[in-house]
Amino acid sequence: MIVALPAARRSFAFDRPVFQWDARHGAGPLVVRLFGRLGARELRQMVQAIHERGRSPRDLVCLDFEQVTHLDYRALPEFARALTRQQSLGADVVVAGMSGYVRRLFDVAGQGPVVRRLEWKPDSMP
Repeated sequence: MIVALPAARRSFAFDRPVFQWDARHGAGPLVVRLFGRLGARELRQMVQAIHERGRSPRDLVCLDFEQVTHLDYRALPEFARALTRQQSLGADVVVAGMSGYVRRLFDVAGQGPVVRRLEWKPDSMP
């Protein structure tokens, strides 16, 4: 008897990564650029990667949402809780580059106040 296994979708040359760590220069933050549409699985991967790399309270991890086109709002409560836990366990986490649409998805998920607390806002110049 031969059992057929479902074929997994092969990645294509034009597939973009879900996230990418930028090379760290000096004592700057660890920057993670996020791409495309992120679901529960991708957000869990992101949290795990932050946990593995951002262990020291001296580290700053910046999640760059500039190239994110959609988030699964159902996964955002757990994602926001994990980021908050990370801040008490290791590296400080900030978010940046969120579009109005992405901010509204956090609001729909009830996580607007959490993400606004984590959002990086450069000091305004007088």
